Amino acid sequence: VLWWVVSFIVLFTFGGVTGIVLSACVLDNILHDTWFVVAHFHYVMSLGSYISIIVMFIWWWPLITGLSLNKCLLQCQCIISNVGFNLCFFPMHYFGLCGLPRRVCIYEYSYNWINVVCTVGSFISAFSGCFFVFILWESIVSKNEVLGSYNSSGLVDCLMSPVACHNDYFCYTYSVDYTYGVYYMRWVDDCTYAFVGWL
Repeated sequence: VLWWVVSFIVLFTFGGVTGIVLSACVLDNILHDTWFVVAHFHYVMSLGSYISIIVMFIWWWPLITGLSLNKCLLQCQCIISNVGFNLCFFPMHYFGLCGLPRRVCIYEYSYNWINVVCTVGSFISAFSGCFFVFILWESIVSKNEVLGSYNSSGLVDCLMSPVACHNDYFCYTYSVDYTYGVYYMRWVDDCTYAFVGWL
């Protein structure tokens, strides 16, 4: 997860810097409706949402399935994704600085090599997405069970991983007793009190 968080910070910061460039009126008149705007938008929005989805899978997969993901494969997938993202979107800034508009059917032949680089980057990015699906499949096939949950001692660790299908953790009704600024919670069928906290 940490590799993806650092990737998000770096890519989002780069997209933000290109957004600051677009905020200058003189440059915005030149770069408006060019591929520079497309590159800026993809660095900020598309990569941010993609990385958020990947981090969500990496974080919740062990808690939902009880299976761990291969750390080495995840790190390789992160590197491959970042190479693909930057190969695909970074050359678009040059397109925009050259004045290439966003919506073109055909463009000058001198831009062909940049288009090839962007296309290769898009294929690498697509491969990294398929590679992540393979990592999830490998987790299911190898059945490496989770032994601990990120060394935390929160409420999530009190539950089994994965959570049972028909669990009865919260099926019992409980009553709350508020006395002297402290509230206690107890199960109705049990007389033991559990301190919850200050109100």
